[in-house]
Amino acid sequence: MHGIQRRDEPTRDVYVVQDEKGDREFAGFGLPSDKYCDCYLDSSVMPVDDIKSAAIMVTGTLALAQPKTRETIEKAVQLAHEGGCKVDLLKVSDADLEWLLDMDLKTALLNPCKVAEAFPRAQGVLVTAGEEGAAYCFKSNAKGESSGFIPCYNVKVEETTGAGDAFTAGFIYKLLQAGGLDALAADATKLKEAVAFGSAAGALTCTRKGAIDGQPSLDEVMQLYDSAQKQANWEQYGNMGVGASSA
Repeated sequence: MHGIQRRDEPTRDVYVVQDEKGDREFAGFGLPSDKYCDCYLDSSVMPVDDIKSAAIMVTGTLALAQPKTRETIEKAVQLAHEGGCKVDLLKVSDADLEWLLDMDLKTALLNPCKVAEAFPRAQGVLVTAGEEGAAYCFKSNAKGESSGFIPCYNVKVEETTGAGDAFTAGFIYKLLQAGGLDALAADATKLKEAVAFGSAAGALTCTRKGAIDGQPSLDEVMQLYDSAQKQANWEQYGNMGVGASSA
């Protein structure tokens, strides 16, 4: 493994509180936020060739709060673009909606394209909301706009930490299978399946404790995803606009 930068500052520790349903909220850090190693990502030692040749670039939002790391991430995005990588897909949670857009969850789930309007440079927007389900809105030059909703999977929740990361991983897995973002956005069925697959990954994470230890295997996600399709009328999911095109 290469591309890892090592410093003397500690790895960030994040405190969370959990309610009786297993839902978690972030409760701060063990040290002042700028005392962790992730605040000092150095652009001069980035693996430039690897970034330029990447099919996918994934980044979070926390690191953007620190100037040095923000500068490095922005340079990485530029390098990825130069290599032809898509960096115009956004996933937001229900908490992000309130903080960034002052938008209520019901509006976002019923009309995810309303969320997308706030991010005109994004080709696709994913809205994840735990037990409330997930919604999406994607733009395709060939097929116009596709949007839809996927209800949550029925699982016994132990803890929700890490569910958003698992959702993202599952969605990206299907995105790559589809041949990339442009191909996925142009195929309403595969787009819906990708969101459902990501939701299955997120749901399985909630059945175990821990953000890392709780991550499921690919086989486990496939089993839940396949069983849900067999038990439900798959075509009813996403009937709020999946496959609809606009000029």
